[in-house]
Amino acid sequence: MKAILYDIKPAGWAACFLLKRFWPGCVLTRMGGLSLRDVSAPQLPGDDWVLVRTLMAGICGTDLTIIAHRQPPDSILQAFSSMPMGLGHENVGIVEQVGKAVDRSWLGKRVCVEPTLCCQVRGIDPPCGPCRAGQFGACENFGNSGGGKYGLPAGTSIGYNARTGGAYGEQFTAHVSQLIAVPDEMTDDLAVMTDPLACSLHAALRADLMDAKSVLVYGSGMLGLGLIVCLRAINFTGTIDVVARGSHAEKFARAMGANEFLVLPGRTRERFDMIAGRTGSTVQQVRFGNCMLSGGYDVVFDCVGTRRSLEESIKWTAARGQIVLLGTAHGGKLDLTPIWFRELKVIGAYGRQIETFEEKQIGTYQLVHELALDGSLNSAIVGLLTHRFRLEDYKQAFRTAINKSASGAVKVAFDFRQK
Repeated sequence: MKAILYDIKPAGWAACFLLKRFWPGCVLTRMGGLSLRDVSAPQLPGDDWVLVRTLMAGICGTDLTIIAHRQPPDSILQAFSSMPMGLGHENVGIVEQVGKAVDRSWLGKRVCVEPTLCCQVRGIDPPCGPCRAGQFGACENFGNSGGGKYGLPAGTSIGYNARTGGAYGEQFTAHVSQLIAVPDEMTDDLAVMTDPLACSLHAALRADLMDAKSVLVYGSGMLGLGLIVCLRAINFTGTIDVVARGSHAEKFARAMGANEFLVLPGRTRERFDMIAGRTGSTVQQVRFGNCMLSGGYDVVFDCVGTRRSLEESIKWTAARGQIVLLGTAHGGKLDLTPIWFRELKVIGAYGRQIETFEEKQIGTYQLVHELALDGSLNSAIVGLLTHRFRLEDYKQAFRTAINKSASGAVKVAFDFRQK
């Protein structure tokens, strides 16, 4: 079968570090760790595992961060991954083979695989504290290489390890506990966006919105746009503003339910003046152009994760407000003064879990499906899947996803149904 693998070596990383300013495409070569290969289908790790044939696979921003070498060489995430990675975790597929302990009714079913390699998937008993509480996205055993019944290597999920395969391949493996049946009335195009929508929904549910009147979404990629629609789906009726570098996603943001779309100017003072004007705040400026606000938004969701986005998110949050970090990039050096000076609450949001919603316990994937089918999620979300590519055209697909301003892309996916 064909699959995209990622296996970066120190020499290749160093070479790309020197070359990518002049040759950006070097990161999409084998030197940069990326290749499309003919490989054997992954073997089932145990009797309660299945083999899934991929129908569609979404390109995630975290994958792009890895592929484009945007993480530093000492990123702690290396402790929670293993190579060669069979990339791809956003998926919809069909169960093609089941282990001896799996109900054969799964055969032929269309599924989304919740990709987290938590204690249950690894066969670790007793499970860690977060897994016992249903918070499997915060599992303590992602770096437990070779531990558990199935001996899985380090990896947070399918797509970030060297054993299960990934959705950027024609087939990959999954534990039966990871299977989420796709409702018949849900299209593949919508199903493949389950994972990014679930990440946005989880972040929205992590925030305390009870008394919040204003929210800022920093970033207009899939996470940010998904966050807008998920906030509206869980009945947040306050103001939602979006800030972005360019205007290509404005029509999507407004369709999702945003009140205002702000294109940020380049100069720091102009950016702060824009936010101050929108929130009725005042700008405080000191030496060397350093600024902060008196006032701001009640809740800020940082969907980008750069040093600048993190620092501005902190500085644009009102006193005793909340910052929710769901962008998965590395922030670099930060001015953390506003966190203690303004008594802010910083919340991390990663992956999915068993959520508490309207007095019931439900998995994030299942909740996305429910909200999509009952109309709570704006039907415009289908339009967020803007580009589809065959696996063989992976370099063009990644270029399209990396250069969203030029391509107009929001969600890019590999379509294995195309021949």
